[in-house]
Amino acid sequence: MNPRTNYKKYLTAVSCLICILLFNLPAKALTPKKIFIEITRTAEVTRPVIYLGEIANITAPDFFKEELTRIDLGKSPRAGRMKQLSGERITAAINAMGLNEHDINIQVPKRVFIKRAGQEIDPAYVEKALRQFLAKFLPKGQFKLNAFRVRGIEPYPQGDLSLVFDPRYRPSGNDRLSVHAEVWVDGVKQDRLTVTGRLSQIKPAVVAATRLKRGQTITPADVTLQDMDVFGRHKDLITSVDQVIGMMVTRNIDKGECITQREFKQAPAIEKGAVIKLTAKKDRLSIITLGICKEDGYPGQTVTVQNLTSGKLVRGLVTSDGTVEVVF
Repeated sequence: MNPRTNYKKYLTAVSCLICILLFNLPAKALTPKKIFIEITRTAEVTRPVIYLGEIANITAPDFFKEELTRIDLGKSPRAGRMKQLSGERITAAINAMGLNEHDINIQVPKRVFIKRAGQEIDPAYVEKALRQFLAKFLPKGQFKLNAFRVRGIEPYPQGDLSLVFDPRYRPSGNDRLSVHAEVWVDGVKQDRLTVTGRLSQIKPAVVAATRLKRGQTITPADVTLQDMDVFGRHKDLITSVDQVIGMMVTRNIDKGECITQREFKQAPAIEKGAVIKLTAKKDRLSIITLGICKEDGYPGQTVTVQNLTSGKLVRGLVTSDGTVEVVF
């Protein structure tokens, strides 16, 4: 027989044998590689829900890997906090997918520790936001923020963080400040902080240069200008010495004490009991005499006067020079 013919028959036989072997191989040998899942002992997550893909290294065909990555293992802990999951629970969640147990290899610790990533709020950030909030109804230069303090700061989830102060808040008459601020992350309310402090405004104000007694008429030597914290007292604030000169004090005021508009009144042009000039005019007739004023008199107002000549009581109008004109 021709050797070349024998060689061709040999090649044909080998090819047939290879085909038979390939046809009879188990289906398992032709399937993709095994699925391999390795759970880490510790992991950090960022979302509100724990997904398998965040705590495991997964080797699998693309379709299976995508589904395995999205397995829900429950709620995440609060930001900055830690949570434990048992290996049994994780394995059960994976097996619930219905994968053939012979095609999957799971390596999982007995306990898995999971921490939620978070972010901190710097108190300086809160103070800056508070100043901007107060500036909406306290014009710049009209206040200073002192003794600032913020309570309730905790770690918060990662995301776009913002503060929302109570829009109903307005400063009270005193200098104490206490306002709530809500903490929002990505449009979701997370917490409420309490912010406290003291508000002040330093301005020159009129103060007593010496002790002033009730009923005393103020002279230039009695008052002076001094830098004072006048926050919340703008309506009563006296900023010019000229505003009080010649006025009468309505209560005792200690040296260095701020004088407000409520603590003085106009001094009378005529004091009760004073002997004054009393005039009476009718047609071309003019009579001038003396009288005793029976009450304090102010320019433009009427008072009762006793005529020293006749002893009669008459009513008259006080003039700027301290004279009383009889009213007929």
